[in-house]
Amino acid sequence: MRTTRTPATTWLFSSLAILLFVFVVFSLWDIASTTDFGESDFRIYWSATYLLHEGQNPYSIELIKSVLQTQVHSTLDTNIMAWNPPFLFVFLLPLAGMSFTTAKFAWLITSILIIITAGLMLTTIYMQSASPKVKLAFVVFVIGFPAVITGLYMGQVTFLVFWGLVACMTLIRKEQWFWAGAALILTTIKPHLVILSVIYLLVYMARRRKYQGWAGLASASFVCFAILLMFRSDLLHNLLGETSVANGRWATSTIGGFLSYLGLSETARYLILILLPLPFLLEKHPEKINMELSVALLTLITIPTTFFGWSYDQTMLLIPIAQVFSWLIQSKYKLPIITGIICVMALNYFQRVLPINEVYYVWIPIIWWFIFGAAWRNTSVLDNNHA
Repeated sequence: MRTTRTPATTWLFSSLAILLFVFVVFSLWDIASTTDFGESDFRIYWSATYLLHEGQNPYSIELIKSVLQTQVHSTLDTNIMAWNPPFLFVFLLPLAGMSFTTAKFAWLITSILIIITAGLMLTTIYMQSASPKVKLAFVVFVIGFPAVITGLYMGQVTFLVFWGLVACMTLIRKEQWFWAGAALILTTIKPHLVILSVIYLLVYMARRRKYQGWAGLASASFVCFAILLMFRSDLLHNLLGETSVANGRWATSTIGGFLSYLGLSETARYLILILLPLPFLLEKHPEKINMELSVALLTLITIPTTFFGWSYDQTMLLIPIAQVFSWLIQSKYKLPIITGIICVMALNYFQRVLPINEVYYVWIPIIWWFIFGAAWRNTSVLDNNHA
């Protein structure tokens, strides 16, 4: 009687994978519990979510300061709060019942998984015909992207927005319209980063009469509202009352923020309002510019032109960068573009080690405009030659 045995090499690789996983987890716990890695912004998000979990006002600066002192043991003396819309707290509520150190570790692990899975989804969207080595190279690129590393260090929530937009595209390609719309609920955490792309996707659904997507977003919104109101019935009043004192004149890594920092213009902060018709125009010509390219293009345009956005929010650039990778796979003249990408990444890494103002990261999305355009043009020329 013949029996099937697992090859020794399979056992060996499985054992090594498990050992590596355990080593990584313990290393991350050591980092999270003994250093400030993952703490800078997360302590504010966690403190606000902890307040909501306790039935208190998560938008109260004074209450947040109290939690920072008693639970986080932070000496932060700046009046700061979680300015995000309240749906953020729904996704962080499972962490509110943990100690801050445990929650920080759990969020670090979660963020890494979000980044890796989003990177893998991008390979299925933009690089279906690519070899496994190319896909692996892109995922490594995603993990090592300077904005991603900075976001991990600060404990940012931009990764949720990134994952939500990528997941929506993935689910649309699978024609799971309801869940595609539901995934967009994550983009409400920082809607200014995806305003053009989300408008496009909603129009894309409507023009194809796929109202299940709208229903998915509406259902997810209803569930989130219900969860929030279970913990605090006057949360919306708290949001409107407390955030009305927010100072919107931040010098961030956008064109408007840069011009404001130089004292040249404040109106440039609202540059993106001029671009609101763009999603409708792109959706009218799907035969020329498909959904994947449209979302990549709109994301690339949004990041430097939106109301405000920090350097770690440039994680969203990985969507148009995935499109660039896709074009490079097909291109015969990829060396100049790859050289340019290497130079941009090297300069970005170098800039990260300098004590430099956030506004000076505005060049990054702008230089990616040129790389994106060059790769697109290169592919267009190649297609014309084949024609």
